[in-house]
Amino acid sequence: MSSPRSKLEFVSTADAAQRASLREVLLASMPGKGGLWVPSVIPQLPADFIAAHQADTYADLAEAVIGPFLGEELGADVLHRLCQEAFNFPVPLVHPPGFAGQAADRIQVLELFQGPSAAFKDFAVRLLVRVTAHVLSAEYPRFTILAATSGDTGGAVTEACAGIPGVRAVVLYPRIGVSPVQESQIARARPGVVALSVDGSFDDCQALVKRALADDSLRRVGPLLTANSINPIRLIAQVPFAFHVRRQLAAGRRLGIVVPSGNLGNVGAVQLARRMGLPVDVLVAATNINSPLPELFATGKYQPRRSTPTASNAMDIGAPNNLDRLLAWRQDGPAVSAVTVDDAATLDTMRRVRSAGGYVLCPHTAVGWKAAEDLLAQPGNGDLDVVVFGTAHPAKFPDVLQAAFDDSHASTFPYELPKPAPLSIGNDYEAVRRVIDSTQGFT
Repeated sequence: MSSPRSKLEFVSTADAAQRASLREVLLASMPGKGGLWVPSVIPQLPADFIAAHQADTYADLAEAVIGPFLGEELGADVLHRLCQEAFNFPVPLVHPPGFAGQAADRIQVLELFQGPSAAFKDFAVRLLVRVTAHVLSAEYPRFTILAATSGDTGGAVTEACAGIPGVRAVVLYPRIGVSPVQESQIARARPGVVALSVDGSFDDCQALVKRALADDSLRRVGPLLTANSINPIRLIAQVPFAFHVRRQLAAGRRLGIVVPSGNLGNVGAVQLARRMGLPVDVLVAATNINSPLPELFATGKYQPRRSTPTASNAMDIGAPNNLDRLLAWRQDGPAVSAVTVDDAATLDTMRRVRSAGGYVLCPHTAVGWKAAEDLLAQPGNGDLDVVVFGTAHPAKFPDVLQAAFDDSHASTFPYELPKPAPLSIGNDYEAVRRVIDSTQGFT
């Protein structure tokens, strides 16, 4: 059992000889010889951890979960302050009404979309930006956060970085495939943000980001960092989700968690929580037709693919970033399964849950709900409570609401949505280089 105050060190999933400190990982969030960074030691939390933190606020619980990773590096006072600043919004577990007497009565939704960008990625990105600023600001007065997005990451990054002196967000997103709400969040004009509209898929955007991160010449105006889930601090920030779920269910009940999955960061975070000692009996990655994960788990063969647009657009990822981490924590650990839910089932689930349960799901959460229904229908799961991670506010997807309900206003977005003003760059790496190599966007 490791000490909860052990010094944080990262190791590559591809080469155990590659090791890095927190500062080094923030400056180079991918190992130089392939693989992904993971903590070299997985801390083991005491058996009474849930009981000891039963009444904590979410921010205090998150501080206790994250402390074994970041506490020694940041110091207790700084970690406390950063968690209080980053996690300052509600995280409700919602039991949709209307399913009494049905199997679906045992499904609940953890609403992870109550933050400023109305998506679960607020948690990870808000903490990451604050940790980065604390660790690097004395050494580097300016730095750029570079991110590719299929929708929600971009909004979270721009919300977290906008207006912070010395911090610039450069976000690449596919011109076709993000919703109008998501594009407004990503690309509306504001200090500290440069949004680049790309002719291509998320995978094209991610390829441009990876190329830029590997380009050592792009450091003239400060470090080039990433807020994509490649960065292990983002994943660590999401580990408290599963602990928050577990403490709200009755002791002794079997728990299943279903995670709508694209880049596999969230499902990887739950698996890491399990490796830390959290009792989660069943973990399911619910994916759309783009994911190679169900085929990989079924056959042992990994076949990345070019993604095609679906209703659950933030999961349109054919080569998931966090696969190496998930496989590393799955090996010799608790089982993880993966299922595919297509668009027809997604829209049908949205209709049924709204009609019977009085609850509007976003299309990604609907993928998870359908997977949860199928999980409960399996033999031996009569005593299982299932929590689906609610990943985004449904009003972010008016086109999908229109397709599902013939009503694009079936859910109301809680924030203003100014007109987007991106730079259109085609699919041109040199255009990305020019932006990064300039001071455009810095406050």
